[in-house]
Amino acid sequence: MTKPPIPSTMDEVTADWLTQALRSSGVLREARIISVEHVRVGAGVGIMGELSRATLTYDRETPGAPGTLIAKIPTADPGGRAIGQMLGYYEREIRYYRDVSAENVVATPAHYYHDMDPANVRFVLLLEDLVGLPIGDQVAGCTAAEARTVVGELAKLHARWWDRPELKALDWIPMANDPMIKLAQGAYLMAVGPFLEKFGQRLTPAQREVVLALGPRMNAMQDAFAAAPETLLHADVRLDNIFFASRHPGSPITIIDWQILVRGRGPYDVAYFLSQSLDPAARRSIEEDLLRGYHQALVDAGVTGYSWEACWDDYRLSVLFCLCYPVISGGSIDLANERGVALATAMAERSLAAITDLGCAELLERFAPAL
Repeated sequence: MTKPPIPSTMDEVTADWLTQALRSSGVLREARIISVEHVRVGAGVGIMGELSRATLTYDRETPGAPGTLIAKIPTADPGGRAIGQMLGYYEREIRYYRDVSAENVVATPAHYYHDMDPANVRFVLLLEDLVGLPIGDQVAGCTAAEARTVVGELAKLHARWWDRPELKALDWIPMANDPMIKLAQGAYLMAVGPFLEKFGQRLTPAQREVVLALGPRMNAMQDAFAAAPETLLHADVRLDNIFFASRHPGSPITIIDWQILVRGRGPYDVAYFLSQSLDPAARRSIEEDLLRGYHQALVDAGVTGYSWEACWDDYRLSVLFCLCYPVISGGSIDLANERGVALATAMAERSLAAITDLGCAELLERFAPAL
């Protein structure tokens, strides 16, 4: 069956459109959707797309068909939309669900339908609705037990793709130092001033120096992350993207939002998660233990030639680099967005605490600042 036109707004995701889409993907056969009710979800969590929970009413009994689903299209915000297109986020996520998700070892939402027209920034995804499963809250933070579960799943993900030929064949997944990803350095340099105006009073003088020194060195650090060995990185592992349950047997969590995935060094995902989704006291109590468990899990899965010392060094370097997330988001956040401000504040405070605790500032000396 021919695919329907790609919707440009959520108003175009109608009952008739959904019927055509789900029939073309084989989810529906004879049944027809006679009504759909949309409720926006995901506001205030820093996403680059517009999401809606669609509740579907069918014209007959439809065993196995979804009663609800998540529809995802590009954000209507012109700035966010331009960034998403420039960095390839929308196309990357659709290709993940089309080409990778079935081969992955961590649970992700079931995929019902996709379509894309990259030249005109038209994309749509229909995904399993995970309503009823407990989702993380990055502002609140997570427990040590939850962190242990997440890091264990990241070890499985990274071991599955670690220096594998099939990963290298996925050449549409950019390396960590791809030119378009290196554009983040420019975004950081533009955000530093506004970030310090909004959050600078919370920083120590040493932390302020780190914020200023990181930007000119980001591209050189990205080159280090792209050096072998490489694996598949989610690159946005934070609590707002993690459900602490799954409808897939044997999977303790479900990870969403695969639009930023890249190829690079595994500890990056672990560093971003531990340094910005845990309160500092919780992180300090389990950090090295979790990293040693992560490294051992890689070894047990057959990874060779990657020492504990290299793993720990990659982790510290990644903690330092991941300061870019709160600086870029904090520098551009609308202060009227209370949840967004709370999130940027938590990310910045936790990130800078981790950089201080781990002595990451000394790593800046390895990288010459860009002129």
